[in-house]
Amino acid sequence: MHAKTRLLDRHAAGRPARRVTGRIAVALPALGAAIALAGPAFAAPAWVITPTVNPSPLKVPFSNQLNAVGARTGTDAWAVGNFIGPNDDDGQVMLTEHWNGRAWSQVATPNVFRFDEKLLAVSPAAANDVWAVGSTNKTGFAHTDPITAHYDGASWTIVPTPVTTGGTKSILFGVANLGGGNAWAVGRSAANRALVEHWNGSAWTIVPTPDPVAPAGMTFSGSSLTGVSARAANDIWAVGSFAAAKGTTSNGFTLTMHWNGSAWKVFPSPNPATPSPINGVGQTLNGVAEISPTDAWAVGNTIDTVSGSFQPDRPIALHWNGTSWSVTTIPNLGGGGLLASVSASSSTSVWAAGPAGGTTSVLHWNGTSWTPETTPVGPDGAPLMKGVSAVPGSATEVWAAGFTLPGGGGYHTFVVHHP
Repeated sequence: MHAKTRLLDRHAAGRPARRVTGRIAVALPALGAAIALAGPAFAAPAWVITPTVNPSPLKVPFSNQLNAVGARTGTDAWAVGNFIGPNDDDGQVMLTEHWNGRAWSQVATPNVFRFDEKLLAVSPAAANDVWAVGSTNKTGFAHTDPITAHYDGASWTIVPTPVTTGGTKSILFGVANLGGGNAWAVGRSAANRALVEHWNGSAWTIVPTPDPVAPAGMTFSGSSLTGVSARAANDIWAVGSFAAAKGTTSNGFTLTMHWNGSAWKVFPSPNPATPSPINGVGQTLNGVAEISPTDAWAVGNTIDTVSGSFQPDRPIALHWNGTSWSVTTIPNLGGGGLLASVSASSSTSVWAAGPAGGTTSVLHWNGTSWTPETTPVGPDGAPLMKGVSAVPGSATEVWAAGFTLPGGGGYHTFVVHHP
C-alpha cells in the first residue's frame, strides 16, 4: 500500500501573503536611497504559520486534522479535514475552517450520530458555492462510503451520492468545482474501480471511466483516482493509480485520465520505479493541476522495492506538454517522502506540498526547476502537509495545510501561508 493510501486510511491525514508594496516616489539623497533599497522591506516574503482551530478536546486521544485547502481569493479560503467530537457517540466530525483575510475560524458542519465523517478535498467556486468530499462509515466499522458536502454561503449540507456495490472501501479523494452547477468528484468505488461523479446542479451521478490496460504479463486488478483539476467543462484531468498482478505479486502504476466534454480517456503516464519480481512496485499520483491544454502537473510518489529492501517513498512530479506526460527532476531532499498535492499560479509558479523528504514540506517550480521552500516548523515539529492551494491571480500567494504530531499522541491542525 503506497504512502498516500496509508495516510488517508489511518486518517493521520499558505503562508501569510503580504504583498511587497512599492516605495513612494520622492527625491532622496543618494545615501538614503541606497539604504532604502538595501533595507528589509525589499527582502523576499517569508512563509508564516497562521493559527488554526483545534476543536477536538485537548486530551489524548484527540484528533484535529486538515487534509486539504482551497483558496478562491486572498480573503476567501477553506481548509477541511476531521476532528473527534466531544460526545461519546460523535465519532469523527467533518472539520471546515474559513479564512476571511484576517483569521481562520471553524464553520459548523453536520454530524451524523455514531458515524465517522472525514473531508479529504475542497473546491470553492464562489463565496456561496463550495464543495468538499471525503468518506463516511459507521463508527468502529472498516467499510467506508463517499460523502459530499456543500456550503451555500450560510451553512454546510450533506448531499446524497450514488450507491456503489462491492467489498472495497469506497471514498472520494478529490473535487473540482467549476461553478454554475458543474462540479466533479473522483475516488474509488466499492468495486475497487476508479470512481468519477458529476454534479449537474441537482444531483450527483456516476460517469463511466475506462479501465487502464495492464502491462504485458500482468492482470488488471483495480484502480483509484486521488486528484482532479478542471480548467473548463471540456478539459479536465484526473490522476491516481491502478493495480496489476503477476502471479502473487501486486504492482501499482500511475494513472492519468482526461475528460474532453463527452468521455473519459486514459493517457499513458511514466512509471519511474522498477518492479521487483518478488516484491513488485508501488507508485501513484496524488494530485494534479492544469494551467492550459499544453501545461499540467501531476505529483505523487513511488516505492521502489527492486532490491527487496523496501526503499522509502520517493516524491515524483510529471509534466504534460499537450502531447505526453514526462518525469521532471526533483532535488534530492534526503530520506523518503511523497507529494500529496499540487497547485499552480502560472506556468512559472507551481507549488507542490507533502512530506517530500527530511523536513521539506513545499516545493516550487519556477519554470525551469523544482526547489525546496523554507517553511516554518511549529512546536510539535515538522508537519505532515496534505494540501496546497495558490490564490488565483497572484504569483506568490499560497496556502499549505496539514497537521502535526504533538508529543504524547493526537493531532493538531497546521497551516502556513506565503504572501
